[in-house]
Amino acid sequence: MNQKNLSEMTVGDIVAENYNAAGVLKEYGIDFCCGGGLPLATACEKNGADVDQVTFKIVNLTDERNSNHKFTAWEPDFLIDYIINNHHSYVRKKVDEISAYAAKVAKVHGERYPENIEIYQHFITLANEMIEHLESEELRVFPLIKNIHERLKSGETPDEELIKKLKKELELMEDEHETAGDLMKAIHELSNGFTPPADACATYQILYQNLKGFEEDLHRHVHLENNILFKKAERFIPAA
Repeated sequence: MNQKNLSEMTVGDIVAENYNAAGVLKEYGIDFCCGGGLPLATACEKNGADVDQVTFKIVNLTDERNSNHKFTAWEPDFLIDYIINNHHSYVRKKVDEISAYAAKVAKVHGERYPENIEIYQHFITLANEMIEHLESEELRVFPLIKNIHERLKSGETPDEELIKKLKKELELMEDEHETAGDLMKAIHELSNGFTPPADACATYQILYQNLKGFEEDLHRHVHLENNILFKKAERFIPAA
């Protein structure tokens, strides 16, 4: 793909084709998960980045797919199971651990480094919203996508109410993704890009390492849903 065509593609589609492009976009502060619907040229302009420079770097990436997974080729039900088994399980495993580290750092270092009190507060809010969000997806949204997909595969036309429900749920999930992204962005900025001070203790350093990993997983998680799974599900919705 040439640079001109790349600049016209949406950020989400670029990362869907090659997840390694996420590293280039991150370098220029371009949001590829919640902001995945923007054309690359627009996203570059919004962030003050040189679109020619960004596209050059993406075009010349080594074509190493993310763990060789061809996410765009997967059926929705298989992709849903992957998201639950990898990203949902990761969130459930890490939120309590990170919350404990954040509480300790805020208590011990909050007076000298008050940003950690805000980080703790933001993370608790994020953790609570994420857990509720995962449950909504697993109990309502994912079964709905699987149901409609199975009906279409069998040649059945899903009823109009089911399609309306899907459209509403997808919009709600994307709004919740944006809220989570904003909270994570605030934590990123408060922590100076997850960079602890020179005199940080081991717990302080572990907290920031965990927050960085949580952000990276969140970006992959939201990308798989917004830019791949939900795009597949939107094809079930007839054009108005």
